[in-house]
Amino acid sequence: MKISHHIDFLIAVSIVIIAVVFLLLTYQRIIRVNFFIGPLRFSHWLSIIGTIGIAIATPLFTLLKRSFFPSWTKITRFHIFGNLIFFTLITIHFATQVARPASNFPELGTGIAMFIAMDVQIILGFTQRFRSQRRLYKKLININTNKFIHASLVMVFYAVILFHVLHGLKII
Repeated sequence: MKISHHIDFLIAVSIVIIAVVFLLLTYQRIIRVNFFIGPLRFSHWLSIIGTIGIAIATPLFTLLKRSFFPSWTKITRFHIFGNLIFFTLITIHFATQVARPASNFPELGTGIAMFIAMDVQIILGFTQRFRSQRRLYKKLININTNKFIHASLVMVFYAVILFHVLHGLKII
């Protein structure tokens, strides 16, 4: 395995650890991101940035990987690290929502669904990209099944985001 593959793995794991740290610090209210900037709380702006980032970067990655693009490694790294950073922003928003007091607790239906789907998406992405023993991996998890589920969860992401936004705007 190439040294860059190990470095990419370490960077990806570091971003996930940072996301978990931000989740815990935000949940414990050590970091406060619930102040208003304009009409929305800062945590909502973070989730909007993260969601738009994933919503644009994912189809862009798919288009670039299907076309002739000379640097497959660069677009793969952009896909992995970019989406992990966007996920971190969404994680901060999620932590602020679940940390709210019982008297002001939000309805978490679509938010929980999206967060779980994104967690599964990240786990599948990790197993797909950073598997160390290809033969062992093929025996444990069918690669094509993993790719299918990983790609299918993108559709879940878009559907849940649509319902989450419409619910938040009290349209549905």
